[in-house]
Amino acid sequence: MKTIPSDLSTSVILGIDPAIASIGFGVIRGEQAIDYGVITTPASSSMYDRLCQIRTDVQELCTIFQPEVAAIEMPFFGRENTNASKVLRALGVIELALGDYGLIDLIFLHQSQVKSSVAQYGASKADIKSAVMHIFNLPAPPSPDDSADGLAIAYAAQCGLRANVK
Repeated sequence: MKTIPSDLSTSVILGIDPAIASIGFGVIRGEQAIDYGVITTPASSSMYDRLCQIRTDVQELCTIFQPEVAAIEMPFFGRENTNASKVLRALGVIELALGDYGLIDLIFLHQSQVKSSVAQYGASKADIKSAVMHIFNLPAPPSPDDSADGLAIAYAAQCGLRANVK
């Protein structure tokens, strides 16, 4: 089991924006964005196949990048969100895959914490992409949006932000 280091400034941090169709991820170390992208699952696949793919892909990310820390943005749902149960199942599978790798002590963040770490409260997707581009000195804004969110989540964790989620 890996515990969260007290100083994250040189740690490899995997940030994950959970979803069912497009899971954003970003891997950082210090001021460097090592990689970012999305895990996509086809809507035409069964829920079982989609969850298996998410688990396999998160395990592969861990094998490739060997993160010392993982940070996950907690999903927020309004009253009429029909995707909530799907996203929560994906979140459970993501936690399971990280635990399989030994990352049991995870950093959870609220969306407002992630946004405030890179831009400001109420920032748009474009604002997040632009801010992440400047923070990590990228040649262009990360695309798609979910990949920028993954980087922003990793950065917020590196800044020491934590949600009171157990």
